[in-house]
Amino acid sequence: MDDAGVGRAIYPDAAPSPPVQNGFSAKEEAIQGSLARELASLGIKDLRIVSASGERMLYSRDQSDIPRFLREIMFNASPDVVVQPYSREAVSAVLRFAASKRVTAIPRGSASSPFGGSVPVAGGIVVDLSSMNKILKIDPEKGEARVETGVRWADFDQELEKKGLTLNSSPSSKFSTVGGWIATGGLGLNSFSKGHLSRSVLSLELVTPDGSIRELSRLDPEFQAVFGSEGQLGIVTGVTISVRSKPRRTKPHLVFFDDFRSAFVFARALAGSAVHPSHIVFESSSKFSLINRMLGKDHFPVKEAILVNVEGEAAEQTFQAFLRPTGLKEEKEYLARYMWNERYFPMKVRKFGPGLLGSEVVVPLDILPDAIEKSMALCCELGLRPLFEVHFLDDGRGLLLCFYVTDQGNVLTYTMDAVKSMLITSRLIQIGAKPYSIGVWFYPFSDAEEKDRVQRLLDAKKALDPQGVMNSGKYFSLSGRFGGLGGLAFSPRFMKPAFKTMLLFLPITSRVMRSLSSLHESALSKGPPRTATDLERIANECAMCGACVSVCPAYLIVRDERVTARGKLMTAMALARGERLSKEHSDRTFLCMRCKACEQVCQSKLELVAAFDVLEKELERLHGKDQQEIERFIKYAEASPEYDKLIERGLVIGAPRHGMGGGTGV
Repeated sequence: MDDAGVGRAIYPDAAPSPPVQNGFSAKEEAIQGSLARELASLGIKDLRIVSASGERMLYSRDQSDIPRFLREIMFNASPDVVVQPYSREAVSAVLRFAASKRVTAIPRGSASSPFGGSVPVAGGIVVDLSSMNKILKIDPEKGEARVETGVRWADFDQELEKKGLTLNSSPSSKFSTVGGWIATGGLGLNSFSKGHLSRSVLSLELVTPDGSIRELSRLDPEFQAVFGSEGQLGIVTGVTISVRSKPRRTKPHLVFFDDFRSAFVFARALAGSAVHPSHIVFESSSKFSLINRMLGKDHFPVKEAILVNVEGEAAEQTFQAFLRPTGLKEEKEYLARYMWNERYFPMKVRKFGPGLLGSEVVVPLDILPDAIEKSMALCCELGLRPLFEVHFLDDGRGLLLCFYVTDQGNVLTYTMDAVKSMLITSRLIQIGAKPYSIGVWFYPFSDAEEKDRVQRLLDAKKALDPQGVMNSGKYFSLSGRFGGLGGLAFSPRFMKPAFKTMLLFLPITSRVMRSLSSLHESALSKGPPRTATDLERIANECAMCGACVSVCPAYLIVRDERVTARGKLMTAMALARGERLSKEHSDRTFLCMRCKACEQVCQSKLELVAAFDVLEKELERLHGKDQQEIERFIKYAEASPEYDKLIERGLVIGAPRHGMGGGTGV
């Protein structure tokens, strides 16, 4: 491919970077830190090393930001170094290095989980697996496929569709990675009909801290322990998964009810019927209130609802026969399809905070109505307006999500709302729920895990990671800035009685929280008022889901998140906090096609390109702008196969050739 005049532009003090996979080398910053320099000296092939503070900053959070108070007091969320491997051999070499240095290694996919599983708590090496994104094989006859760990579910499903195939089940974040969903739990859409993800995975390739590359099948004792382990055992690098023929017909149905108990009676009867729906979801009335607000019109009744999807003509006829004697009427098909299509964009409503917090637990269906009723009462006492969503599972349980909007721009409000989310989780666990995940935010409830699951994970940990290299300081014990002291304070031993006391004296707890809010607002009113800029507002409204990353042509070329919409908005937030950014960081931010692919997939429907213009003006004021590098990059990117693929998918709209970089024509 013609390089369109692209040359190597490196700052004089920058160390040589690893080979770039696609031929374009933008400015690289010097390797920073002794750990990164030692790792670089090994000359590991197929590995990009990230050590500059600005780029490492992007790896200090996942979809839900750590409240500032906790981040600064308890955790060192910034990794010491980040690596992007392109092969399993590179992963093996990195883990051997981490083990030899007794440094923790934290696997990361798209960081679309909100529970802290991919966030460092005491530095370490973040292993960004998003570049291991090859679909290696699809076999329609066997009904199976082999993919690398960093493949996004949306890309995977798109390739399957070309062959008349589809996934058995998928996470609600379809822009998450295959390895990421394995790590975080494996429950999601179609779990009612197809079960847990582990039922679809035939085998997985796991790299352990000693550098071994193992292929685990369902017969291996450690196989099941990998699911939901949050990378505690090793790094999944490849997966063989079963797929199925795409149904000729699918049809969603939306049925409303006056109260949630009636909705659950209907759903449980439907679950046990001959309809055999692919999926059943309960949505609370508050969800439809926010959707109407988002759409600017009352399209939906503000009631409790059951959303059910059926596949095939026979199932459709059986559902109609099931519905007829109930006397219930379903909503118009276009409304049902709107809700079903929105299943992959659950974070849209966070823009009303902006921010979203809550709880995610697994609850037996027998106690689910009581669990929701008591949660509603608790939220009311805490001054929250919760949204409830329940995904029915195949084992007599439901995946319960209780979320509420919050203002993450207000430090005290956001911190108190984070505490409220833990109070909700504590109440649900008292009732009989179990935590869904084992990220940082579930550590206070780690003693509520199912005993068999805990023992299975402990046994696998001893066998595969006896030194405790993998994602340490999060589950078996919690670490932070002060070693184990912060973890001790955050442990079930202390937090369980604390939450119990707060719930026992709930009226006092609520009063104290309201008083703190009043004092905070009073203190703010005495100083000069500070209004968030439009750029800050947009940055706070960003769902941080990572959907924009996988469709950004600039990222597909340089593999640096600073060029993506998510990275740019995190850069904007860093500037708002008064942090200093390097010229190299600024120059990298200008590498943008203005193709609007990010706007096409944005859950929050943000006007991102306009925000980029504002950000670039500020960066140009601080550091200037390298127009020559922008020109080279734009010409190279337009000729790249990655850009052509995005055009074919209809994600690139209205971008003039050679006129998209840095806000001016080239």
